[in-house]
Amino acid sequence: MTSSGPHLTLIRLLLCSLVLVAEPLRAQEDIAPIIATETRENGTLTVTVEGVDGPLRDNVLAHLELNRFADQAAPEESRMRWLHARAETQIREALQPFGYYEPTIASTLNRTPNGWEARYQIQPGRALRIATLDVQILGEGQQDPAFQAVLTRLPLAQGQVLNQLQYEQIKRTLEMLATERGYFNAQFTESTIRIDLEAYEATIHLHYDTGPRYRFGAITFKQDFLSPKLLNRYPRFKPGDPYDASDLLKLQGDLSGAPYFSQVQVNAPPDAATDTAPVNVELEPNKQRKYSAGLGYGTDTGARVKLRAEQRWLNRQGHHAEQELQWSTIKSLVGIKYKIPGADPTTDEYSLTAGYSQQDYNQQNYQLFTLGGGWQQQDGKWLKNYNLNYQYEQFSVGDQPTSSSLLLIPGLNWTWIDADDRLYPTRGLLFGFELRGASTALLSDLNFVQGVLRLKGVYALNDTSRFIARGDVGATVISEGFDQLPTSLRFFTGGDTSVRGYAFNSIGPTDTAGVVIGGKNLLVGSLEYEHRIWDGWSLATFVDSGDTFNGAAPELKTGVGIGLRWRSPVGPVRIDLASGLDRPPGDAFRFSFSIGPEL
Repeated sequence: MTSSGPHLTLIRLLLCSLVLVAEPLRAQEDIAPIIATETRENGTLTVTVEGVDGPLRDNVLAHLELNRFADQAAPEESRMRWLHARAETQIREALQPFGYYEPTIASTLNRTPNGWEARYQIQPGRALRIATLDVQILGEGQQDPAFQAVLTRLPLAQGQVLNQLQYEQIKRTLEMLATERGYFNAQFTESTIRIDLEAYEATIHLHYDTGPRYRFGAITFKQDFLSPKLLNRYPRFKPGDPYDASDLLKLQGDLSGAPYFSQVQVNAPPDAATDTAPVNVELEPNKQRKYSAGLGYGTDTGARVKLRAEQRWLNRQGHHAEQELQWSTIKSLVGIKYKIPGADPTTDEYSLTAGYSQQDYNQQNYQLFTLGGGWQQQDGKWLKNYNLNYQYEQFSVGDQPTSSSLLLIPGLNWTWIDADDRLYPTRGLLFGFELRGASTALLSDLNFVQGVLRLKGVYALNDTSRFIARGDVGATVISEGFDQLPTSLRFFTGGDTSVRGYAFNSIGPTDTAGVVIGGKNLLVGSLEYEHRIWDGWSLATFVDSGDTFNGAAPELKTGVGIGLRWRSPVGPVRIDLASGLDRPPGDAFRFSFSIGPEL
C-alpha cells in the first residue's frame, strides 16, 4: 500500500496539468472579442505607391502582400511591420519584368488619425535594354507565311526596353499558331533571357522548332439521312491539304447554318504515326418539319396573320421546301418555294416558286399569279439573285377599267452589304440594284424595262450618336401606254419605309378623281439622327422626302418627325410620330411602328 502513494500523487499532478492546459484554451475563447476590438481600433490601412503608373504600378500593387489589407481593417502591428519590411524586395521583383533593375525605393509606415499608411516612393531608375534579340522559326514552319508574319510584327526589338510580358506573349503566339496550323510536334529548343547587370543589357534567344506540318486525313460524316455526295460538297478542303483549324471552324459553321442538322461536332485528332489529322463529323438530324404562326399589326398593312411551314429535307439530296400564307387588311398572299442546293450548298441555291397575291387598297387593286424559278449566290459581300417569272395579273387602278397582263419577266437583284453589325451597326453601307423587263417577242403582252437603285448608310459619331441615311431611285421605260403597266410593277411611295408622315402608297400621280395611280419613276431620300438616352433606348429625329412621277421633274413631298428606338433581342423596334408638310395628302400627325435590322 505504501508503494501506491507516489503513483496516486503522480496521477493527481497529471490531472492538475490537464486542467491548467485546458484553462488557456477557454480563456482564448473568452478574450477573442477583445482582440477583435483591438483590431478595429487599429484602424484602416492605406497603401500609397508613387513614382510609377500604368502596368508598372499595377504590378507593384499585385506583388505587395501588404496591399491585400489596403482599405480594410489593419492587421496586428507586428504582422504589418513584418510585411512592410518585405515590401522593398517585392517591389524590386515587380519592376524587373519591365526592365528596371536599379530602382530607388523610399518606404514609410506611419500611424494616421484613421489608422495606418504605408507609403512607397519609387524611382525606377534606368531601363535595361535588349542588346540581342534572336527569334528563329525552325522546321517546316520556317517557310510558312503565317509564322513569317509573326516575325515581322514582334512586340520586342533590339534596343527596346526589356518587357518580359511581351516576351511571354511571343511564346504564346507561336504556340497558338502552331496548334492552329497543325504543327503538333512543335517545341522550343531554346527560350532564355540572360541579364547582364554589369553591362546592363539583356540577351534573348527564342528558337521554336515547329517540326512537320500535319495534313488533313480522310473526311467522314456520321449520319444516315443525307447523301454523302451532298455532304462532301461542304468542306473547303480535301484530304492531303495542310491542316488549318480555321477550315474546321468554317466547316462546323456551314453545317450548323444548314437547315438539316440540330447538332454538329467536328473533330480532327492528330495521328502521330502518319502526321495526319483525320476529320470526323458527327451530325444529328434536325426535326424534319417546322411550323410557325404569327399575329401582328403594321401601320402600312393593318392587322395581319402569318402561317409558315418548312420541310427541312425532302430527300437524300437535301432538297427542302417552304410554304407561306399571309393575310392582312391590305394585302394577302400564298406561296410555295422548292429549294435545291447548288454546287456549293453554303453559297448557291436553286429554287422553284409558285404563288398568288392579292391587294385591295385605295383602288390600287390587283390579283397576281406567278410561276418561276431562280438562282441565288452569295459571292463575298454580294448576294446575287437571278430569276425568271411567268405571271398573270388582273388589275384596276383608280378610274381605269379592269385589265389583265401576261408577262415573262427575267430579272436580277444584287445587294452588297458591309457592316460591323447587321442588327445595330455603327458603320455600315448597303448598296443594291434591281433590273427586270419583258418583251412581246418573249411570251409577253408589253415591252418594258425597269431598274431600281438602293443606298443606305449608317455612321456613328460616338457611342451615343449616329446618322442613318437612305435613298431609292427607280425608272421605267415602256413602249405601250402607262395604263397598260400592271399595278404590281408601278412605283408608289409613302408609308413607314419610304416617306413617313404620309399614308401607305399615298404619294404619286393621280387620276381625275384624285386617286393615286402610281408612276413610272421613283425618287426617295431620308436622313435620320439617333441619340441614345438610356441603356438600349434612343430618341430620333428625321426628315423624309420623295415622289413617284411620270415626267422628268418630281414634286417632292416631305415628312418630318421624332421617334423612339429600342434595341430589342430580335432587332431594332422603331416607333415614329411624323407629320407630312405638304397637305393634302400629308397627315398632320401619323404614327408608325416597325421592327427589323438596319441593313
